[in-house]
Amino acid sequence: MRELACPPYYAIAVSPTLVNTQGGPRRNALGEIIRPDGSPISGLYGAGEMGSIWTRMYPSGGNVAETIVSGRQAITSALARLAPGVSS
Repeated sequence: MRELACPPYYAIAVSPTLVNTQGGPRRNALGEIIRPDGSPISGLYGAGEMGSIWTRMYPSGGNVAETIVSGRQAITSALARLAPGVSS
């Protein structure tokens, strides 16, 4: 088996929790990450809870739906940029 990276290796333990985060980069309706002046950063998309549409509110259960909707919008926008005229 071919070694993909050279040591040293680093790892962290990841486990399910009930912690909710709010914050992260802001994004527009197309899922594009936006600068503080509101202009999009070309080719950079975000989805899910980071940069949430809920901002400072805790929606209690809305996170999964937001992840699905914003993820679909971000990938649709990214694909449209790569292949104009192709719809999902």
